[in-house]
Parts: sequence; structure tokens; C-alpha cells
Amino acid sequence: MDIVCYSERILNPFRGVMNVIALDDAEAVTTDGVNWSLYVRDQFDTAEDDPEEFTQIDNPHIRFGTWSEESGLKRAPVLPSYHYREIQHKGERLLEVVRHYAADVPFEFRDYYELWLLEQDTHQPLALIDSVCCDRDIYDNDLLTWRAGNLCRSQFRSEVANLADDSGTHADLLNRLINTRAGNRPSAQWFLREENGYGYGLKGINLGEHLVGREMSPRLFPRMFVEEHWENSTDAKLVSDFINWMSPWLLLLDFLKDPQRESLEQAARQHALLVDKLHRLYPKIVEEKHIKAARVEAMLRKTQQNNRQEQDGSHSSAYNTNHGWRTA
Repeated sequence: MDIVCYSERILNPFRGVMNVIALDDAEAVTTDGVNWSLYVRDQFDTAEDDPEEFTQIDNPHIRFGTWSEESGLKRAPVLPSYHYREIQHKGERLLEVVRHYAADVPFEFRDYYELWLLEQDTHQPLALIDSVCCDRDIYDNDLLTWRAGNLCRSQFRSEVANLADDSGTHADLLNRLINTRAGNRPSAQWFLREENGYGYGLKGINLGEHLVGREMSPRLFPRMFVEEHWENSTDAKLVSDFINWMSPWLLLLDFLKDPQRESLEQAARQHALLVDKLHRLYPKIVEEKHIKAARVEAMLRKTQQNNRQEQDGSHSSAYNTNHGWRTA
């Protein structure tokens, strides 16, 4: 039984990392290092006289359940079928493997193939929009648009960017800023990133043939996945504030230098609950005090929330009793 443990980024927008434990016919994933979702691959019987009747797309992943060390296995409902026992057997085998390897997170990144939106004039990497683990997974993406994301739209606020009545949110400003720099006919290119950070240019979309095969220095790839250098100081501050807002997720990356990581740790203190959720997957912590302070604040917030819920429940029961209502 081949077992592969690896990580890959969640992209466009970047919202964290998936740690994966994969078997040949099942896999488990976690985004917080605690709660795992277990899936098995449903293999259909194929008629001998028509071996091409089923393709990979006909082998869906079936959710077997969720697991954590604290809660144990919670099985997902699976419709009984002629291969029900096989699904249960694969799921039980996967669960055994997860129990063995779950404590080893975070795993090494494996999504070395990166798709970068390119700057219109220089054709240099502008923003990362996807990544895959194998060259066979490289695809042609017709939607060459960088996205700040819905969570950013609802939560992110910049200190310097003032919003006009018709400009939308700060996330909308970011979207326009990045995608305008990509041009009206955006182009993108796949790169194979080596361990030293160098990138080897592969195929692309709306890309000149002379750019295929180029080798690019690590310094030309934005470390925080979006270009940080802007002529306009307001634009630069908007992007800087966005990077600080993303700090709890960016700390999941394994290539950050210590000064970068410490700066992000300090910024992440403003997002205590998210740091508390993700800290188990941080590959390194430079200043423990920043992470510890965030986790203490998260614990206090959770305690206050639980107390409010208990008080609300108590008031609700008293109200129901006073009005002669039955409570469960």
C-alpha cells in the first residue's frame, strides 16, 4: 500500500493549505491539522468487452466521514450498494493510516507547478492564481482573473484607501488594481519552481512562444503571491494592508525568511481566532510571544462567547417557563 503525505496551497484566492494523506484509492485532507475529512474512490466494475466504458471522471470520491483525535470517527451517510462493503473497507484502512500520520503535519509542499498571472508590459509574474502537484494536471485556464475573495470583500479594510460611493469594497479595489496591471488581454504562464526558488517557464495562455523555456530568478516571483511594488504609495499601502490581513494564512508557508515571518506573526495578532485555528500547521515560529498572545486572546473570546450563550439560554428557559411553554 503506497502512502503519500504532502501539502498544497488553496488558491485564487489564497486561503490556506491542505495537508493530504493519500492512498491509491482513498485520501484524507485537513486545513487545520485537527479535523480530517476522509474520502474513498469508488471503483466501478468494467465490462471485459468494453474496457474504455469508464474513465477517471467516472471514479468519484465518496465522503467516508470526518475524524479528529478528540471526537473520533463520524461516518458520513453512504447509500448501500453492491460495492458498499468495499467502500467501508477502504475507509477503515484510510482511517488507520490517518491515525498513524496525523501528528506529523505539516507535510512538505508538493504543488511545484504554479500558474502566474503576468504583468502586461514586462511579462513578469504579477499574482499567483493556481498550482498543481503533477505536470499532467496542468491545464489551460480561460479565466485569467486574480480574485481577492468573498471573505476579503466582507472583512478586509485598508487604513489608507478611501472608498468612493461607487467603488465597492477594498477587495474590489484590489481586484481592479491587480487585474488592470495584467491588461485587457491578460496572459498567464505555468512555471516549474525548483527548490532554490528558480522558475522554469512552461506553457501559457495568451503567451508569446519566446517566453516558453525561460528561467527566472526567485526574486521575480512575489513571495506573498501578489506584486508588492507599486509607483503609487496608496496602491502600495493597499496591497501591504492586504498582505497583513492574510498573515495567518501566509504563516503556513515554509519558504519565509525569519524577518518576513516575524513581521507576519506580529500582524497576525490582530486575527486571534484564525491564528488559534491554524497554528498547529505553522512550520516555524520565530517569536513565540506573538502567537501565544493571539491564542490567549482567542481563548478569552471563546470563553466570553460561551458565557453569553449560556446566559442567553438561561434567559430563554426562564422566559419559556414564565409563559407556561414546555422546553425540551
